[in-house]
Amino acid sequence: MSKTKKAAPLEDWEGFYEEIQNESPRAAVIISAAFMEGWLRQLIANFMVDDSKAVDELLGAEDNVDRPLSSFSSRIRAAYCLGLISRDEYDDLHMVKKLRNRFAHGMHGLSVDDNAIVSWCNELKIPKKIFAGKVHHWDTFLIAVSMLTSQLAIRAKGIGEKRLTVAQGFELTQVVRG
Repeated sequence: MSKTKKAAPLEDWEGFYEEIQNESPRAAVIISAAFMEGWLRQLIANFMVDDSKAVDELLGAEDNVDRPLSSFSSRIRAAYCLGLISRDEYDDLHMVKKLRNRFAHGMHGLSVDDNAIVSWCNELKIPKKIFAGKVHHWDTFLIAVSMLTSQLAIRAKGIGEKRLTVAQGFELTQVVRG
């Protein structure tokens, strides 16, 4: 990528991985959650009808963030209920959201070695399916984030054949006579 042209935020994989590896754990968790939230939005939007104004009204956009599916939690739930993510992905995304909330709303003094953080990282399901041995809890988090984000992006880019279509105009199929 040239230095004069920046990648769109969701396409900046190099920047994303560099940031989560070089930032503090707090920043890494918050950045990871924001990146996944963006890819969830893209996945759901790509599945919905091709009407960006209507989709933005539901999912939210930069200028209208207070919409029914504008939160991380509502997007996780919607993606699962639409069949776009698995139950394990659903559970792991909610765990990332829980970690994000802990780091985003804790004032200071939080550590990745706090008992709750260790426990939540160890509850992540997808890394356990990949690595059979004992993995440090922070590495488990980073693996989960990498796998989840990659899966969301792959699905968002390939969802075209499942995209919903707008129903055609109203047609009266049966006339009722009295």
